[in-house]
Amino acid sequence: MTSIFLSHSSRDKFFVRKLAERLKSVGIRVWLDEAEINIGDSLTEKIGHAITEMDFVGVVLSNNSVNSEWVQRELQIAIQRELATKRIVILPLLIEPVEIPHFLKDKLYADFTTPERFEETFPKLLKALGVRAEEIKPLEEPIAVSEAVPTMIPAEPRLAMFEDIRIIELDDVRSYKPDPQKLLYNIYLKLSSAPPLEWQQIFEAERRFPRHTMWRRAWIEGQYIVIHCVPDELVKYHLRDLRQDVASANSMYRQYLMEVALAKAPEIRQKHEELTQLKDIKRRLNLD
Repeated sequence: MTSIFLSHSSRDKFFVRKLAERLKSVGIRVWLDEAEINIGDSLTEKIGHAITEMDFVGVVLSNNSVNSEWVQRELQIAIQRELATKRIVILPLLIEPVEIPHFLKDKLYADFTTPERFEETFPKLLKALGVRAEEIKPLEEPIAVSEAVPTMIPAEPRLAMFEDIRIIELDDVRSYKPDPQKLLYNIYLKLSSAPPLEWQQIFEAERRFPRHTMWRRAWIEGQYIVIHCVPDELVKYHLRDLRQDVASANSMYRQYLMEVALAKAPEIRQKHEELTQLKDIKRRLNLD
């Protein structure tokens, strides 16, 4: 079984989880730190061992990862292995337009910078991993959850408790000019609640691709969206965009939670069947 270590910034976790699921669906073994590292493990030792054991190292390139010390360390280990074995080990995976590190510029990268390019590029990545068309396993059909099975499956408490996040006010006290000589502010827009990490990752992914010429950078800080713009632009252009991106993040986050829940459905079904079997045995014993 072909295997790959996914080196990435934690802020890109949402994309990485999606990619990992797609790779696993065609029979590729994927090493992700959150799944492989246990409490008490030595991070350096565990990661170093994984990089030397996996067939390939996929480096997820974004503005987050190119500045990540951990990603740099993982890359150094992978480069040393590539030089020692004299074979291709590192596969650059671009998820947003960034300056490619100089030591990776001679490598062909997988372009995942848009959803359309993801679908075009994924088969090329499989080819680079040495997976032949006849070896690709078909995607499994979605799991149908019986009505008899309890609907509250592991991920759903979060889904049931999650309320749509909204922009509720501009915090004029927090907002400031990073450069007093310029007109641009960092404007803080308070949200109805602090968004979960996955929600933040979805929102920031939505903001990666400019949709018009007045597009400005925006990011999450705690319970705030921060946008770098001229105040007048906020009313004219950006508030509408931000509301759309918040609504999109709400919808995609709910979908993510449902996908996590469905992935655990077989385990829930098995427990339900075991409990039903025990109750049936108890009834037949008639020990009262």
